[in-house]
Amino acid sequence: MEHALSVLESEAVGVVQSILVPAREGRLPGLTSEQKRLWYIFFLTQWRRTPETQRANVSDAEALRMVEDTLDELRQAAPHRLDEIETLATPEAKVRTVGNVRVQTIGQPSAQVMRVLERRGIAILRIVQPKKSFIVGSRPVVKLTAPNRTDLNDPTVEMWLPIASDVAVGVGQGDGRISLHDTVDERPVRQLNIAIASQSGTIAAGSAALVGSIANAR
Repeated sequence: MEHALSVLESEAVGVVQSILVPAREGRLPGLTSEQKRLWYIFFLTQWRRTPETQRANVSDAEALRMVEDTLDELRQAAPHRLDEIETLATPEAKVRTVGNVRVQTIGQPSAQVMRVLERRGIAILRIVQPKKSFIVGSRPVVKLTAPNRTDLNDPTVEMWLPIASDVAVGVGQGDGRISLHDTVDERPVRQLNIAIASQSGTIAAGSAALVGSIANAR
C-alpha cells in the first residue's frame, strides 16, 4: 500500500503544481478531466489514509469487536473448520486483521464519495494578506460542518486541504467547476488552521510563532 500511495503522490505532483502556479497568479487552473479525477482520488486518499482519521471513524476497540462478531458468525456457519477459525481468534491475529482491513480501505476509494466530489467540483482558497499562512496537520484534510449538517452533498459542508502555505484546495459548491476565492480577512485562515490543529496530533507551519499561536488556541 505504501508503494501504491507513493505512485499516486508522484502522479499527483503535476496536478498540484497545475493548481498552485495559476492560483498564486490569481488565475483558474485549466485541468483536464483526467487531472481532475486524479486530484479527487488524491484528495480522498489524504482524507482517509492517516491512522488518526481511521480511528476517528472506527476505534480500535470497535474494530476488534466487529472482528469478534465475525468470528462468532463463522463458528456457527462453519463448525467443521473450527480449528482454522481459531487461528484467527488469537489477540495477535485479530489486531493483524484490523490492520489489514484499514490498509485495504485506503486503496479502495468510495465510488459514492467520488461522485459527490466530481459533482461539487474544486474550490481553491488563496491567501492574499501579507504574513498569513496555512498550517499542515497529521490529519491534513479538514471538514467544516454546521450542527446537523454533515453530509458532503450539502453545499454548506466544506472540506479543505492546504497544498502550500498560501493555497488550500477543497470541494466546490456543486456545479462541477473550478472556483478561486481570495481571503479578504484573516478569519477564514484562522478558522481553517484551528480546525486542522483541533483534529491533529501533530502540526507544522512556516514559523514557530504561528505554531505556538494555533497550539494555544485549540
